[in-house]
Amino acid sequence: MDPHAGTGRVVLPTNVRPTHYDLTLTPDLSNFTFHGQVLINLDINKPTTAITLNSNQLEILSAKLTNLALKTESSQNATDITLEKANETATFTFVDELQPGSTAVLHIAFKGVLNDNMNGFYRSSFKDEDGKTHYIATTQFEATDARKAFPCWDEPAIKATFDITLRVPSDLVALSNMNVISEKEVGHSGKVKGDSTKGPDAVPSTQKGDVPSTQKGDVPSTQKGDVPSTQKGDVPSTQKGDVPSAQKGDSVFGKPLKEVKFATTPIMSTYLVAFIVGKFEYIETVTKNLPTPITCRVYVLPGKTEEAKFALSVTPLALEYFTELFGVAYPLPKMDLITIPDFESGAMENWGLVTYRSIRLLFNEKTSDLSYKRHIAYTICHEIAHQWFGNLVTMDWWDYLWLNEGFATWVGNLAVSKFFPEWDNWSYFIADGFQMGLALDGLRSSHPIEVPCKHPHEIHQIFDAISYYKGASCIRMLSSWLGLEVFLKGIRIYIKKHAYKNTSTEDLWAALSEASGVDVGQFMNTWIKQVGYPVVDVEENADASTLSFKQSRYLSSGDLSASEDTARWTIPLGIEPPPADNSDKAQLLSGDSLTVKLEKGGHYKVNSDYTGFFRTAYPASALERISQSIKTKDPLFTPGDRVGLLADLGALSKSGHVKTSSLLELLAAFEEEDHYVVWVAIAERVNVLSSVFYQQPEDFQKALEKFQRKLFSKAAANLGWESKASDDYRSTLLRKLLLTNAGCAGDEAVVKEAQERFVSYVAGDSKALNQNLQSAAFEIVVLHGDESDFEKVLKCWRDATATDQKLAAIGAMTVVRHPTMIQQLLELSVSDEVKAQDIGYFFGGLSRNPKARHVLWDYIKANWEMLNKRYVGSMALLGNIVKSGVGRFTSEDMAKDCEAFFEDKKVDDISRPIAQSLEVVRSNAKWVARDAEDVRQWLVSKGYLA
Repeated sequence: MDPHAGTGRVVLPTNVRPTHYDLTLTPDLSNFTFHGQVLINLDINKPTTAITLNSNQLEILSAKLTNLALKTESSQNATDITLEKANETATFTFVDELQPGSTAVLHIAFKGVLNDNMNGFYRSSFKDEDGKTHYIATTQFEATDARKAFPCWDEPAIKATFDITLRVPSDLVALSNMNVISEKEVGHSGKVKGDSTKGPDAVPSTQKGDVPSTQKGDVPSTQKGDVPSTQKGDVPSTQKGDVPSAQKGDSVFGKPLKEVKFATTPIMSTYLVAFIVGKFEYIETVTKNLPTPITCRVYVLPGKTEEAKFALSVTPLALEYFTELFGVAYPLPKMDLITIPDFESGAMENWGLVTYRSIRLLFNEKTSDLSYKRHIAYTICHEIAHQWFGNLVTMDWWDYLWLNEGFATWVGNLAVSKFFPEWDNWSYFIADGFQMGLALDGLRSSHPIEVPCKHPHEIHQIFDAISYYKGASCIRMLSSWLGLEVFLKGIRIYIKKHAYKNTSTEDLWAALSEASGVDVGQFMNTWIKQVGYPVVDVEENADASTLSFKQSRYLSSGDLSASEDTARWTIPLGIEPPPADNSDKAQLLSGDSLTVKLEKGGHYKVNSDYTGFFRTAYPASALERISQSIKTKDPLFTPGDRVGLLADLGALSKSGHVKTSSLLELLAAFEEEDHYVVWVAIAERVNVLSSVFYQQPEDFQKALEKFQRKLFSKAAANLGWESKASDDYRSTLLRKLLLTNAGCAGDEAVVKEAQERFVSYVAGDSKALNQNLQSAAFEIVVLHGDESDFEKVLKCWRDATATDQKLAAIGAMTVVRHPTMIQQLLELSVSDEVKAQDIGYFFGGLSRNPKARHVLWDYIKANWEMLNKRYVGSMALLGNIVKSGVGRFTSEDMAKDCEAFFEDKKVDDISRPIAQSLEVVRSNAKWVARDAEDVRQWLVSKGYLA
């Protein structure tokens, strides 16, 4: 049965299926090209004379088919090769028909370009200490770009094993998913030294699947039988030398070469294949607590090994923890992590060879801002979790992407919370990822977690906050509802049952239902298959001993129609202290409404620890009591609860469920707050208000600024600029947060000291600003300074060698108010000085700057053709450019301006970000129109505005 039947998906025919790829590639880092040959073992399912596979931006040089069913090997060349650009396929036609049940080998020779688009098989670059540029050949295949590196069946459910051979300059490192099993020097002509009988394109007999006995120890014995010998590449001898002569004289052979062969992979999807060639150094360790030790390495650019130590310390912890958690051994002999200088996303979970942006992997204990440490630890844990959840067990199709990303996000955070409990990681998740999921899902233009994907151009658009953060939040909700141990028991059942296979959401529900005895699908399908989420309205009786709950869909625009309010969710209310009837059923709102009696009236909270994916709308009486509880530091409200309360009230202000003055009242209750993550949430709410009401009169904006000063200045003064021996992770980051916000709001003492320390710092006194306060001082100085201050920070950016130091300077420069300098930044962002991957740091910062956002949008419009061409293969980055350019406006006029601009543009690949950005603008416009006067009156009543 065809699982794709009736779905409308653009998929390959089912007449043949690959079982094994034998791939040899020769990249040329001088001319930015590569040559390749691939031998693909096929099972024939239907009578056919045509074979269609995926190929994109490759030149097919030849194709030949050998039928292994015949007693004498029978080869035939393709009589026709047809490339279809729209569906990214190549079809080979042959004279003799292949019969069901037989096997064959398809031999393809091809060449391609090492592009600079950060996808497929592409080139990256870096400069050494002498300013010399070095190039790297690397890969990024998810979702559908393996077809840009070699012809293949590029769908997640069409798994196969892989033998990979790389022919590369002798002075470079060659890496792939598996361990190296042989490395031989190759003469300039391509001949293996000491073997004059073989030409440059011969395939040594050891490649047939017979791993030399001296190498068998590289793979744990438990794995030796995982790959049937019939799949390992039993290639007929007649094919071994059939590579076009065009490959033999390529300029790459003018350098000494080596041929590096890697062990056969487990059965896996094409999007997880990886190979990398370049100048790298590494540090390594070995797991200590696994039956079969796993070698862990972190590969970095030359001179960066010191910055890899933290990443290397986390890697074995993650491998050991997930092995225990999932009950299945990590199936590869090594785990490599590597930084790539040009990289579109944060990281990619290629099996056994995980690629990273440097900011997500490197940390220097002496010079790096401490805030990056949590991001690095989380990213490593997220990607290593994928080695099981995604790589070992893979989604059947991209509709189920959330199975990969939602789970890895949840369990990555679970791991960080275990390894670094002092960070209070789940509270940060509530402040950050959880809110990102809620914000996007509060739009009409959102999508269900499980979303149909038909064409490749749709797939990348769902790598968003819904698949990652709503997915993770719903898993967190489910694990809390079932109990963590029961949930993990179900996960172990799921992984063991489906190892090396593909799954759908229903397979996960079945395993969890088996473990729990509960119909998990019935509970979860409302969250997975419906768009949006609920807001739960709470009503109290006179003494607040009886609570009534009512659910409806939340829309940030606040204009939900009756016809739209039909969805209902099964909601675990999470009432604390527990109600009189504390059964699961008593706390589960599945219909329109529910009434609950408390043991004691007046003291309660809903959605304890914010494990539920919904907003809570408390009545005014409850909000007054909660404000008092915040002031008295009532232990009922944990840091995570306080974060969630602020975020809920912020969202409910935007949608019109409550007046924005209610949010301001709650914010005022937090003046004595002492927890870092809660201050993150406070700062976010205040900064959103300043951003949304940026076109109000100057006295209004000055009054909001005054309110911000009152909130932050006292706490900032208490912590001061000097580090203390008692400082820990949270207090160090809190100091930076408080000083930044107090200084940007115009606190004179903070501004003065920032300027004085900055002068000393740029004069050469590095102790004047430690690494955790550089970004704070830079930002304050640029905001309140002149052109010379901006130029000094620009020089700091140019002089910085560490990525986090460069990002601190970029973030500071983007707060500048002067139009000339804003334009200078825009030109800089697309210059050769800035990596194409880093444009988002410039555009995102300028978007947050009210004085720059209109200039930014004008720049994007004027340079759309250039930007579109520059990011033709990086649709996620182009989508983020649109969000930065459009998403922070607050008027209908600007929404129409943006709409009109894109009306005649070809934007299928970024249609979702455009629609979402426009909806955000219109929601903001309604918020301003509805509540500007309410905010003004509150500011007047509190003495911030005359």
